[in-house]
Amino acid sequence: MKVILLKDVGGVGRAGEVKDIADGYVMNFLIPRGLAEQATPEKIASHSKKLAELTAQKEKDEEKLKTIVQGLMGVRIEMKLRATEKGGLFKTVGPKEIAQALKEQKNFTLPIEAIHPLEPIKTIGDRVIKVSAAGAESELMLKVTAS
Repeated sequence: MKVILLKDVGGVGRAGEVKDIADGYVMNFLIPRGLAEQATPEKIASHSKKLAELTAQKEKDEEKLKTIVQGLMGVRIEMKLRATEKGGLFKTVGPKEIAQALKEQKNFTLPIEAIHPLEPIKTIGDRVIKVSAAGAESELMLKVTAS
């Protein structure tokens, strides 16, 4: 039976694929659990149209992300955190905190996966943070100071 997979199914296929699968498996497992639906010509046409729209939207989002990453070159952000007298921080600064500071200070929204500090930041000082996403790379300056 031809089906359109609605979710990833191990050993069968990924979401959105049209597959020819044994009738019993489809009727007793995939359809009752909402993992697939029977592929009729109307559903296949509708699915193809949705897939084209999603692909176009994804390309548009990647271009927007690429523009944002390229615009970050040379941007400086500052974080004021609690620190010891010797300059050690009470908590480590990672990509999540950097993304949040970037959004608050410069109004840039980046996925956490795009931010690559060379090492976890545990002391005050200036750092160069590498940012890469959608085929674009950039560097920004992070200044960590004691509050």
